[in-house]
Amino acid sequence: MAAKRTRTPTTARKKKSKVFCYTKDLTEALGVTRRTLYKYVQARLMPAPILVSNGKTGVRARWTMAAMEHAEFIREHKAIGYTLGEITAIIAARWGTGDKVPLPEPDQAPTVTPNGNSSHEEDASG
Repeated sequence: MAAKRTRTPTTARKKKSKVFCYTKDLTEALGVTRRTLYKYVQARLMPAPILVSNGKTGVRARWTMAAMEHAEFIREHKAIGYTLGEITAIIAARWGTGDKVPLPEPDQAPTVTPNGNSSHEEDASG
């Protein structure tokens, strides 16, 4: 009879990164849906995520830990009674807007034609 093999211990799961967090972490911290989180990005309440793909499982959004700080800040100030507009102004003053989604210039916004195609002024002449 052959000797029994001893089981090798399974490798432990990777520890969560302390540099990045993921969408699920932020939605749980804020108590909002993923859609609301991305609306916060568009409203410049949150920094934009870094989109990463490994070529197999699709694209994932990784957020810096500054985003988690923003989430905690937003949650605390909403609990106090600030509006999202007021929180946006406080965040801009505290962290700046360098990591936020840039706002489009009103002069350079593309117009949408009735057929749904966008056109720019220089495209319309040619």
